[in-house]
Amino acid sequence: MKPEYSFIHARLKSGRYAMNKLASAGLTLMMLMLLSQVLPMPETPWSAEITDVSISPEVWVYSYAMLISIASDAVLAIMPTISRLKQASVYVAAAYTAFYCLFVRAPEFDGYPEFAAAAGVCTVLVFFVGKRLFSEYSLFTPVFALVVPLICLFFL
Repeated sequence: MKPEYSFIHARLKSGRYAMNKLASAGLTLMMLMLLSQVLPMPETPWSAEITDVSISPEVWVYSYAMLISIASDAVLAIMPTISRLKQASVYVAAAYTAFYCLFVRAPEFDGYPEFAAAAGVCTVLVFFVGKRLFSEYSLFTPVFALVVPLICLFFL
């Protein structure tokens, strides 16, 4: 095998991985935005009256959930092959720990970091589902990666 071929293959593989993560983030953002439109809850962190403590859904998905998902994938990459249920449990453990630690003293959750952790687990599990849902040859992958987030930002 030529060294150039392996370099190109590695770049294509990492590009597909990034596209999968972006598509999963688009799906998560769409679900979060639609859920907030259908069930308007005034106590959500992104609808806080004080702008210093408000967290936008984009920050929740792209900053917190995506990074936790990537970290979970890194942990799974160094582990031996395990079942999907055990992989999901790694995602759940990472999400619960990270979101609990992030929001243990956050005023928008007012002393209930378990709610942030549970919401974070649900958000990160959508990334786990998206890992299986969006294949590298599907047309839905670039649509959810590029078009859906733009629609969510401009219309919802």
